[in-house]
Amino acid sequence: MHQDPLFPEWQPASAVDEEKLAELRAFDELGQLARRYRESRSFGRLLDFVIRMRELSPYNAALLHLQKPEAEMVRTAAEWLLLGRQPLPNARPALLLYPGGPLHFVFDVADTTGEPVTPPSAPAPDPASLLGNTVERVLREGVAVVGPLFGQEPRGRLRRGQTGEPPFTIALDPDEPPPVQYANLVYELARLFLGHLGGCEGCDWPERPPADDISGRFEAGAVAAIVCGRAEVPTEAGAFVRGYLQNFAEVPDLSLDLVLRVAGRIERLGR
Repeated sequence: MHQDPLFPEWQPASAVDEEKLAELRAFDELGQLARRYRESRSFGRLLDFVIRMRELSPYNAALLHLQKPEAEMVRTAAEWLLLGRQPLPNARPALLLYPGGPLHFVFDVADTTGEPVTPPSAPAPDPASLLGNTVERVLREGVAVVGPLFGQEPRGRLRRGQTGEPPFTIALDPDEPPPVQYANLVYELARLFLGHLGGCEGCDWPERPPADDISGRFEAGAVAAIVCGRAEVPTEAGAFVRGYLQNFAEVPDLSLDLVLRVAGRIERLGR
C-alpha cells in the first residue's frame, strides 16, 4: 500500500540528498544497511515496525524505519494541512519511494503541530477474501493452487508442475480454516518469488536457492511474518522467525531488499 502522490508544490529540492536516495533504493547494496539489520534485535524491531505501518507498503515502511524508527503516523505536508496540522519549522521530512512517480516527502505526527489526531485503525482484511483473491490472481503468474495435499513433501507444499500443468503448483488442505490456508499459501509463495525453487521460462523472479535449509526457512518466514502480521493472521513460519531471533544473536544470510519486495507483491495479490 502506498500513499497518494505529493502535491507538486511540496518538492523541496534542498531536502534531496543523492547519497541518501541511493541508500533508500538499495538496502542490500550498502554494507552499513546490511549490518544495521544483521543483529537479531534490530531485525526484530524492523519487523515490528513494518507490520505496524500497514498504511505503507512493506518496502516504504522499512525505508521509514531507516530514517525515523520512532515514527507513529506519517503524512505529506498537504495531507497534514487537510487534517488541521502543519509541519514544524525546520522539520526534516522522511523520503519514501513512489512507483512510477516522484519521491514522497512525509512528516511524522511528532514533527507537526495543530489539531489533535489519532492514528488510523483500519480493520484487518478477511482471511477468506485474501485467500480467494490470491488463489485467483496467482494463477495468472503460472502458479496453480490445488488440493488435497500431495502427500509427504519434504520441502513443503510447493512443487514444479507436471506435464500439462502450470509451471508451479501449490497444494492446500481444504479442510483447514481460511487463515491457516492463507498463511500456508503466503509461505509457499514467498519461497517461490524469492527464487528458492529456481526460475522458469517466462518467470520474473530470480533463481537463488538458499545456502541451507535454515536460511531458506528464515528468509521465507520473514516474508510470511510481514504479510500475515499485517493481515493479523497467525503463521507458523512467522513463529519460527520470532523463535530464531530470540535464540540467536544474528540473522541468517538473506536479501532484505527482496524480502520486502516479495512481501509487497504477495500482499497486493490478496487485495
